[in-house]
Amino acid sequence: MLYDILLALDGERRIQEVSWGSEGLRELYSGLFEEWAASGRRADDVFELPERTEEGDFLWEENRFFFRLLPGPEGRTWLLLKQEDLRPYLLARSLDQITDGVQIYDRNACVVYFNRASRGISHIPNGVSLEGRHLLDLYNLDEEVSTTMTALQTQAPVIDRVDSFRLNDFTTVPIASANTSYPIFRDGELMGAVVFEQTAEIVEKNLKKMEATRQALGSFRNKPPKISFSGYTFDNVIGSCRKLRDAVDLARRVAVQDTPVLLVGETGTGKEIFAQSIHRSSRRRGGKFLAINCAAVPETLIESLLFGTRRGSFTGSEDRAGYLEEASGGTLFLDELNSMSLAMQSKILRVIQENTFRRVGGGRDLRLDVRIISSCNEDPFKGILENTFRRDLFYRLSTVMIELPPLREHLEDLEELVRYRLEATAYQFVRGAAEVDPEVYALMRDYHWPGNVRELFHVMDYAQNVTDSRVIRTQHLPPYLLKHRAVPARGLEPIDFARDNLQSLMDDYERQIIAQALEHCGCNISQTARTLGILRQSLQYRIRKYGLIF
Repeated sequence: MLYDILLALDGERRIQEVSWGSEGLRELYSGLFEEWAASGRRADDVFELPERTEEGDFLWEENRFFFRLLPGPEGRTWLLLKQEDLRPYLLARSLDQITDGVQIYDRNACVVYFNRASRGISHIPNGVSLEGRHLLDLYNLDEEVSTTMTALQTQAPVIDRVDSFRLNDFTTVPIASANTSYPIFRDGELMGAVVFEQTAEIVEKNLKKMEATRQALGSFRNKPPKISFSGYTFDNVIGSCRKLRDAVDLARRVAVQDTPVLLVGETGTGKEIFAQSIHRSSRRRGGKFLAINCAAVPETLIESLLFGTRRGSFTGSEDRAGYLEEASGGTLFLDELNSMSLAMQSKILRVIQENTFRRVGGGRDLRLDVRIISSCNEDPFKGILENTFRRDLFYRLSTVMIELPPLREHLEDLEELVRYRLEATAYQFVRGAAEVDPEVYALMRDYHWPGNVRELFHVMDYAQNVTDSRVIRTQHLPPYLLKHRAVPARGLEPIDFARDNLQSLMDDYERQIIAQALEHCGCNISQTARTLGILRQSLQYRIRKYGLIF
């Protein structure tokens, strides 16, 4: 297809109609685009298209799209959108992770791709392009004994052939390797061949790795870990600080009641754990526990997800139960309720007051039989003052309000949390780390932890993946954690113009602002974008630009 999405625009580039070339994108965004067409939204506004440009690319919903504007009939303009195909890049980078050398040739024995290990075996610099070069132009070898040439000529695999060869351009030192080549076919037609190379050094490393893996799998088989997961309970709340234990005690006491509970805490403090634990300690534990993240679901979809839909109520709608209906007899968790629009909050309030609801487009009232647990990732009283959180809805849902402390307020639990994560994930790693260097704990205590316990667990998972020993040291931590201390603003202090120009100074300042805004909003992308007054995709572009990984 020439396009994934085709939009018909009027003379002012308002969206009039939409056609789909991608079924996957249609399923994801048809409702959103139809709303834009119904309301006449301008394409330039929703996509931030470059000005005075007929073709190019832009970022939207964390994906890159290529666009082209073409004249249409009756003064209209066609906007063709094509999503970037990341598959070739992902496949190439995936092959680079393989420790064996991998070479891919077309049917004429011309290079398609060499992975990183293969370039290392042949001493080929990274900047040298090999694509299209013939095998015999690249290597000084006999066609009769070439593993690749034999596989292409015989159209049959050549397994574990040991040979030595020289490169024509880069080195005269003979290279010895064991090679295996497989011809590649499509519908019976020869398309090319793939070759796997192993040198003595690669084999030695693989033997050590395989022995460690064998021992780990043996231990796993003899004493398998308890990895089944049926949901969180209060046992999953790790920590002994007073604020946290008080929160657990209160949650346990109110769990047996049907009263609404409002959980207040920053992103990553464990609101989902508390919500599930309350449900599993309640009289409704035999019913469903359903959760919806109010910040992650587009405003156009959240109503149909909650209330359900009736066939024919809008284009493409079907008879489908919503979360309020599915969770009947159980618990519904409205996560980050403060991110929901005031209009949607009004509808939720009416449901609670009337104790009934209707599907979108439906004409029959359904009885509400759901316990509602909700959460806010910022002070709800601040939201009420700023008119982002309805006061009447707050009082309806906060019969019991439980505040969860951020990690920076109970750093005495840091070591216990780290040990818990290491033990819980040890079975996933051949050489799982069991110890943590004291310097790591010192650095962690000096960090602000905007992502709280969730971020701490991600940091430990990162360290487990990169460490090659049983001890986690500072070099095994994510780079951003090592340089987390904010760079002081330059203000009016002297500037070294031999080193810095205006753009670099502005970029440095912008990076600091975005980093501080992310930390202030608990790394919530949507909330940070609203705080800064920019579009979500613009913020995501800058996060990638400045390497701000949280």
